[in-house]
Amino acid sequence: MTAPRFADGFTLALGGGGARGWAHVGVARALEERGLRPRRIVGTSMGAIIGAALAAGRSPDLIEAEAGRAQMHRLMRRRGRLALFDPGQVLEHIARELGDPNIEDLPTPLGLTAYDLVAGLPRLITSGRLVDALEVSIAVPLFFPPRRDADGVWCDAGPWEGIPVSLARAWDPSLPVIGVLADIPKPAFLASRPGAAFLHAASSRLGVGGGADRLTARRYLGLLTNRWADPVVHEPPDLLIAPRLGRMNALQFGRIAPAVAIGERDARLALATIAEEVTVHAG
Repeated sequence: MTAPRFADGFTLALGGGGARGWAHVGVARALEERGLRPRRIVGTSMGAIIGAALAAGRSPDLIEAEAGRAQMHRLMRRRGRLALFDPGQVLEHIARELGDPNIEDLPTPLGLTAYDLVAGLPRLITSGRLVDALEVSIAVPLFFPPRRDADGVWCDAGPWEGIPVSLARAWDPSLPVIGVLADIPKPAFLASRPGAAFLHAASSRLGVGGGADRLTARRYLGLLTNRWADPVVHEPPDLLIAPRLGRMNALQFGRIAPAVAIGERDARLALATIAEEVTVHAG
């Protein structure tokens, strides 16, 4: 099997990971060095933030510089309802930096992922106000609040698909996918038979019923407990880049440069492997 011809276009699928997601910037820099620019970008959580900046035309160098000036840990001081933090200041900062655009007006097509805790289904958001979609995509359970509407109760899709490959392929099956995994995967035992049985039993005791307009702390915990038993989607990308970030904490938002450097290094290694495959097949 020959390597995909990424030079003809690809979708860049960026997973979450909190501060570990700064590695996406380094990956984007390594791709740019080789003249590889995505025709579409799909992002989850922190990957949604980095993906939005890239889709808006920001260079990796500029994203890294702006991230250092922003001091994200200072933007997450307020407590949120049903969560540790309120994302309001982060979203306001992004809106100011990018000009508060709609997703469909960005230079590069962008899709942001979300997950419905009621139905257990993902969604790819490709239109509407960018920061509204980001609010849903970065809603890491218990860290940032969920968002509810008439269709469901929405949060970060990362625990159910670490890299949004399936949604990227569904959006445009003709494009190969370069996927970047910076997050720590959800423990597999949660979706095992005994783990799932325990979680479903706990969910039943907490209660998951009620309309979209009713979201108490107890019901939210019930929905989360029920959904954490869902299996993780593992659809492999055409090229996987998994920066080796070790035990870097997802809340260490000040560690921008080390994460970017690791992402750039490991992306170069992955791209070198593809170049070798192409050479072998050509020979």
